[in-house]
Amino acid sequence: MSANLLNTLNNIVYYFTNPVIGLLTLTGLVVMWYKTKHIPNIKYIKLAIIINVLSTVFRSIYATVLNYYSWHKNPSAQHLLKFDYVLKFSFNTYWLVMIMTLLIAFLFFKILILVNKRFDNRFFYDEEPYLLALGIILNPWPMLIFFIISCVFCLLILQLGSFIKDNLNFKTQKVTLNRIPFVNIWIPSMLVSLFIYFVLFTNQFLWIQNWLQKLPFIHQLLTQFYLF
Repeated sequence: MSANLLNTLNNIVYYFTNPVIGLLTLTGLVVMWYKTKHIPNIKYIKLAIIINVLSTVFRSIYATVLNYYSWHKNPSAQHLLKFDYVLKFSFNTYWLVMIMTLLIAFLFFKILILVNKRFDNRFFYDEEPYLLALGIILNPWPMLIFFIISCVFCLLILQLGSFIKDNLNFKTQKVTLNRIPFVNIWIPSMLVSLFIYFVLFTNQFLWIQNWLQKLPFIHQLLTQFYLF
């Protein structure tokens, strides 16, 4: 097997396995949401988290082994096969972002639980810390930036829609503004950020891709994927 083919397989597995599995698990959660008319049960969200964490770990292991094999088969790269260099390169390239992403997901999971308890469970439903953790796991840096933007965008859209709906009767003088529960934004935001991922890394929506790449700091963020 040629080194170029190995590198291609490595890139496919490392950069596209998680979004595909993430999209499949999110589709399952959306179907449950649609059928039950209620946010999916915590046990199903936990299952989605476990599946995607295992996918992330497997992806990093596979990429590490395949990278070592490609260096071993390539005479011009065999001088790199030193234990300390292989360990450092693999950790920085395939493991560091994963570990930081899982730590950030766990941190925000705990923060939401603590904040909710502090205010007598008035802000978040029980499912929301798990949904936020899943969203972070599905969007490692730098895609986490797009996930946060998607959350704000979805919240504004839903809040605006709710405001218009509640105030359609212009005969009344009273204007109401009801807060949209955050539980409604997590899954749509995950779907939006995954769509942005596929736009940026495929050529299916060139006009959207070109527009996104002209936004400030987008190119700098994309270089952190080692693909641009």
